[in-house]
Amino acid sequence: MNVVSYSPQEPFDSFFRECYYIHLGKEKANRRIPVIDDCCYDFVFFKETKGVFHFGRDHNCTPIDSRIFTIHDVTPPYRIEAADSLTFFTIKLQPWANAYFFSTLQDSGVVDISHLDANLISFHEQVFRTNEVTEKFSLAEEFMTQNTMEPTPSMALVRDICEYIYAKQGKVTVNELSHQFERSRQYLGKTFKKEVMYSLKRFIVTVRILDLVKFKAKNPDISLTELSYDYGYFDQPHFINDFKKICGVAPQQFFNNLPEFLMRHQ
Repeated sequence: MNVVSYSPQEPFDSFFRECYYIHLGKEKANRRIPVIDDCCYDFVFFKETKGVFHFGRDHNCTPIDSRIFTIHDVTPPYRIEAADSLTFFTIKLQPWANAYFFSTLQDSGVVDISHLDANLISFHEQVFRTNEVTEKFSLAEEFMTQNTMEPTPSMALVRDICEYIYAKQGKVTVNELSHQFERSRQYLGKTFKKEVMYSLKRFIVTVRILDLVKFKAKNPDISLTELSYDYGYFDQPHFINDFKKICGVAPQQFFNNLPEFLMRHQ
């Protein structure tokens, strides 16, 4: 698997979190790529439309028959399976920009978004016309330039909340956020859900678990029990339950088969 990622710089990082390019050769055919929902929506561009999207603990699946799509309103775990070789490029949003781009989505699952913006079709054509990955990222920045905007006051508040949660590695409570930002729990919850399209509690747990996963990936010798304590879990059932909500499987099972895709940030 060839995975290359890029973190946008100012001013693009105000609304876009990451870009990455993945190529799965024929020798890796039928291999499933685990995808963890990080509460950030994506513009996904497939070169081929031969993949299958798997989701939920009941092993639901749907063919990916759109070349430009996002994933919306489905239950983890997620996996993308390549029927043959598979090449795709993804532009990931900052969470506080989710609703700005995707609040009108009605369908769930793999949702075709090519109609949302004519620039998406043009970008798809250009990004797979070049073989140079650096050029793909330059094209992504051009796309971002066409989609920058001034944040509304509620977006700015939610951005500050998200950045605070990231800085705290998800080790924070809604009560602490209410005190920190001098807003009621109810107001924060309603405003956050409006902009991020995820609940505030869900986002906190997601950030905490994903930070824990990345720490464990870099420090494989640390025990899960010790790590869960470090991240504020003082009983294993609570930790395992939260982990399953985000990753779809139990911690031991996940780390026994650590996704190669996740290692792009190492």
